[in-house]
Parts: sequence; C-alpha cells; structure tokens
Amino acid sequence: MKSIVPDRFEAEVLREKGPVIVLFTAGWCPFCRQFESVMIRQESDFPWPVVAVKIDDTSGSLWDRYSVDVIPTLAVFESGQLVFRVNGVLGTGLGEDDIERLREYIRKRSTKG
Repeated sequence: MKSIVPDRFEAEVLREKGPVIVLFTAGWCPFCRQFESVMIRQESDFPWPVVAVKIDDTSGSLWDRYSVDVIPTLAVFESGQLVFRVNGVLGTGLGEDDIERLREYIRKRSTKG
C-alpha cells in the first residue's frame, strides 16, 4: 500500500481511470496500522487490479472535503468519484467484516461491467 501526500491526491486518485482504494489514516493510530496490514494481505484476492493508497492528512482539506471524521476510513474512488466507503473500519475481527463489505461491492461492480 503506497503512501501519498495530499498534494498528490488528485493525480494519483481522482485522475486514475480505474478504481482506487484509499485508506484515510494517521501515523499515531494503532488501528490504522493494523487495518493496513489486513489490506495488504487481501489485495491479491480482489477480482480487478487494485491501486491502494493511504493518506495521513488528519487536519487537512481532504478530510473536510470527504467528511472523514473517524479513522481508519476506507474509500473507493472511480473516475474521480467516491463510490464506496466504510467509516471507522475494524468493527470486529480486525477488519474482516469491512473487507467483506468491500469484496461485496467489488462483486456487484464486476457483474455490472
């Protein structure tokens, strides 16, 4: 999972034609680090090529723009649009439920295409 700075968000997320998974995180957040490791282990299981990035911008405009008020927050962007979101991932089982929700979204997306 690649780290990006807020200044690269438009180029690396919004301008990307395919789906991009974004993990809004903070360096001081232990749940964020744990969920990141879960995501890294799961990336190869997705049915389409995944571009996954994390961004640490707790006081920045991206958090305001996308109303991120709980971390970690998992979001999927496609063609510059926010299309899927899980706020405060990690409910139970270190994010497995959240990963399953993401997989379900991907399955639905894949059958439409």
